Amino acid sequence: MKPPTAQPGRLGLLHSARSWVLFGLLLWMAAGLASFPAQAQTETPPPASQQATAQDLERLVATLEDEQARERLLNDLRGLLAVQRETAADEPPETLGARVLAVLAAQIDATSQQLANAVGAASDLPQAMEALTRTVADPVERDRWLGVTLRFLGILVAGYAAQLFAELLMRRPSRAVEARSGMSMSLRLPLAVLHVLIDLVPLVAFTIAAYLVMPILQVTGQTQVAALMLTTAYVLVRGIMAVARVLLAPRVAAVRMVPVSDETAGYLWVWVRRLSQVTIFGYFLVEASRLLGLPAPAAALLLKLLGLMVAMMLIIFIMQNRQQVGMLIRGRPDMRTRMDRRLQGLRNRLGDVWHVLAVLYVVVLFGIYALDVEGGFAFVIRATVLSAVIIALALLVAAGLHKLVGRAFAICKDMSREFPQLEARANRYLPVLHTALRLFVALFTVLALLQAWGLDGLAMLGTPAGGRMVSAVITISIVLIIALVVWELVSSAIERYLGQVDEQGNAVIRSARARTLLPLARNALLVLMVVMVSLIVLAELGINIAPLLAGAGVIGLAVGFGAQTLVKDIITGAFILFEDTISVGDVIDLGNGHSGSVEGISIRTIRLRDVHGSVHTVPFSSVGSIKNLTREFSFYLLEVGVAYREDTDEVVQVLQEILEEMRQDETCGPKILEPLEVQGVDRFTDSAVIIRARIKTLPIQQWAVGREFNRRMKKRFDELGIEIPFPHTTIYFGEDKKGNAPPARLRLERDPQSGQDGPSGVSRKSEEEAVGAST
Repeated sequence: MKPPTAQPGRLGLLHSARSWVLFGLLLWMAAGLASFPAQAQTETPPPASQQATAQDLERLVATLEDEQARERLLNDLRGLLAVQRETAADEPPETLGARVLAVLAAQIDATSQQLANAVGAASDLPQAMEALTRTVADPVERDRWLGVTLRFLGILVAGYAAQLFAELLMRRPSRAVEARSGMSMSLRLPLAVLHVLIDLVPLVAFTIAAYLVMPILQVTGQTQVAALMLTTAYVLVRGIMAVARVLLAPRVAAVRMVPVSDETAGYLWVWVRRLSQVTIFGYFLVEASRLLGLPAPAAALLLKLLGLMVAMMLIIFIMQNRQQVGMLIRGRPDMRTRMDRRLQGLRNRLGDVWHVLAVLYVVVLFGIYALDVEGGFAFVIRATVLSAVIIALALLVAAGLHKLVGRAFAICKDMSREFPQLEARANRYLPVLHTALRLFVALFTVLALLQAWGLDGLAMLGTPAGGRMVSAVITISIVLIIALVVWELVSSAIERYLGQVDEQGNAVIRSARARTLLPLARNALLVLMVVMVSLIVLAELGINIAPLLAGAGVIGLAVGFGAQTLVKDIITGAFILFEDTISVGDVIDLGNGHSGSVEGISIRTIRLRDVHGSVHTVPFSSVGSIKNLTREFSFYLLEVGVAYREDTDEVVQVLQEILEEMRQDETCGPKILEPLEVQGVDRFTDSAVIIRARIKTLPIQQWAVGREFNRRMKKRFDELGIEIPFPHTTIYFGEDKKGNAPPARLRLERDPQSGQDGPSGVSRKSEEEAVGAST
């Protein structure tokens, strides 16, 4: 149902209040008339069986005076007492459920009796009408009731006149306060308090006028008490509406203290007026009627009906606002924090069923009130109000601590710009601190709520079970703090070592072993700490961890048998990393057909990229031997072959000169570490003399230096006429007995393109000369 949009005013409130006053006067008159049958009835004497005669009393006196008779009476009484004790011992002990059922049964019986009395009073309606007729016909009674009515009207007229006069006087200050409230946001709260005080001035005038008129009109006795009740009820209702008008301000949105829309403010105003008028006026009217002669059972029944009416109104209000309040509980998606997102499922569920819980609370509250549970209604109301105050204070404290911690750990903008990663590193555990503070506030909130509902939480902590729980919480907290400190120290040290920079701000490149082993050690420490802390926490919570350890051992054994290759890879990789055999960037040969540049090393595999660009991922278990071609420095091996006729010393000198020229070069010079290392004439081959030498270079630079050296050596050998032999083929035709080679017989064909004899235009004479020369 859509909330009403009416904008209430003062005249509507006064009209409603006057209606309630007239209704009260009529109710008092009816109650007074209804009291005649009750007053006319005489008390019913007790049954004859319950009346003690004089003869019975005389026999009792004679028994007490006779010693033997008195002794027999005492023995009989002791026997009856013993039988009663045995009977009580045989009965089962009374449980809490039995006591609750007994109380409910008694209260239901009392309520049924009240209904029966009300029905009985309704059956006496003809007698009441007859008494009313006699009262009207009796001039004395008629004058008495007319006087009571006129006195009440006089009190109301005097109070209302004083109220109107005060409102006229306070109209200008009220408008001035409203205008200032809309202009100044900083003074809104003080001006709101001043606005409430201004609205209370007419109520004070009404009360003073009513009290002053009562002695003048000679209002005394029960009539004076009833008039005071009426005045108190009216002042309470008007006071509540004055506070609601300042908070909601349905007519002026600028001075509204509660951040709601105009429609919602008008809707809440209407419901505050309804609930306050029905509850306060109804209660005081019933109490005043009881003072004027309404029978107690009828008054109790009217109060229960009033409670039922208020409960139904609250249920209607809850059902009308179930969607709006549900959306408020769920929250806006763009305003949810990380913790809100974690609890969003719970908030969504609560937003779906909050109205069911609220209706159930109202029904239970009305049940406690209707069944007249001794002190139950007051206890529930007091506990509810205290719970609301405790929760509100807890929310305020949590929000204040959140802002305080955030401000204390904030990093200034200049430092944040200079060190972009500083804020993330310094506030790494800030969410953990926020969570710890929220848990701390939640713990005290729960203890306070338990105390509000009659459960002594602090006393529960003082019991042996509570002491063990507190000890476990303290131990777990200490273990978590120590583990967190150790982890932070180790992790920070590793990150600082791996991310260290030099004086120029350049990152210091660490070895592959450090880049691999240190993160691995950090992860291993994390796993170890998680396992140890988990075991300690479980042990402190009273859980036997021996079966867990046994099960972990069995699982570890099974995994070890099933993952032998994996374990072998890890162990072999660990030893290779510990020995620092290879590093990322090295060129290696694994001896199993895999060679190339090392791109990555893990605890289980090594990743290579060969000269063709192919990536090889090789597990350490398949590595037989490792040949590192670029460890600390490299050599380029020269095996220079020259003809047998060349002078080897001259060739060596030429080679040394070439390398010296390269060492003076700006590009090649930094890559060469030492002069040419000549090892001498190494061997003789079929067509060349092999001279061996080595060039020492930086790691991985030997191939570039060797290619440049070969280029320069070829050019220099060509300039100096140094022959680099290559394979020759000699055609042998045999020889005659005189040692002369027989003539070679050649067949010449005409070239179809050139039109000449011989290959490619070569003349016959030149070919013959060439053949003769070759022979």
